[in-house]
Amino acid sequence: MYKLVRLMDKIDLVIMKAIETVSPKRSISPVKVNEVLKLDEVELGDRLMKLRKSGHVDILISDYPSSLTLPNAISKVFVTDLGRKTLKEEG
Repeated sequence: MYKLVRLMDKIDLVIMKAIETVSPKRSISPVKVNEVLKLDEVELGDRLMKLRKSGHVDILISDYPSSLTLPNAISKVFVTDLGRKTLKEEG
């Protein structure tokens, strides 16, 4: 049986590394992470949603957007244990 896996690219790894660098122990606003990354906010939101589906990050969606919320309503993000393991393996 074959598993379909979305291949991560270097940008995904950079995103996870930035999240871990800015806030290694708790969730953080993706807008704060993007201050380091300087990606398009829509692209960052799309990538975070895909990383969530693969289990590498977890996100919180806000019903009440603020200046610390991405356009797709992501208000908090953190790297999961799987994401940390991937970061260690990819070094």
